[in-house]
Amino acid sequence: MRAIHFMMIDYIKVKQQLYFMPLFIVIALVLWGQGFSFLMPFSYMIFVAIIFATAPFGACKRGDAGFLVLLPSTAAHRVMGRFLYGMSFAGLAVVCSGIFMAYYQITGYEIETWTVAVSLFILAFCILVITLEFLLLYLVGEHLAPQLLGIVRVAPAMASFFAIMYVMDDVKEMGNISMDSSVGLSIMYHMGSEMVQIGGIAVAAALAIWAAAIVICVKVTKRRDFV
Repeated sequence: MRAIHFMMIDYIKVKQQLYFMPLFIVIALVLWGQGFSFLMPFSYMIFVAIIFATAPFGACKRGDAGFLVLLPSTAAHRVMGRFLYGMSFAGLAVVCSGIFMAYYQITGYEIETWTVAVSLFILAFCILVITLEFLLLYLVGEHLAPQLLGIVRVAPAMASFFAIMYVMDDVKEMGNISMDSSVGLSIMYHMGSEMVQIGGIAVAAALAIWAAAIVICVKVTKRRDFV
């Protein structure tokens, strides 16, 4: 419960940046309304999540560290709150994608299995990128993190977005080719089902790495508190 309180503290620190979040959601809706697959707005929201996840590191001040240490909490609560803050944006992307998918089904569109599989891989990739960003920034130190924040926030997000778009085009092309024959359709169906299972495993593995990173960052923070 205290970890959630620290997550809310991070939200308060960067509340001015969060005012732009509705704009990004509108952009995702526009992309979806232009006829793109729901993977396009989902990928865009993942791009936004990677950027916003590290925002609290840029708001760190030397006076904040002493204040947070005095609160009735532990280093584990502070670190967990920061990691929950980052994951909340991935959760927002998932919720938006779920709404898009639900609307697709309500309006009679068929959601292809491969798109669900790709969504799981994108989510796993997002969790992994955010985890590595947090791990790097904690190892460097929160007070030195703002110097690296510009690169760490933008570079992985941009690279991830364009890489996802490239892979999506290839997968979609493979799907179109497979639809030209009944044999290809059958192969695509079975591959899609297997890929969904692999995607679920990828998400679970990413969450395991996320949990391991929290343990490492807690140890680093405890050592730094006593220095």
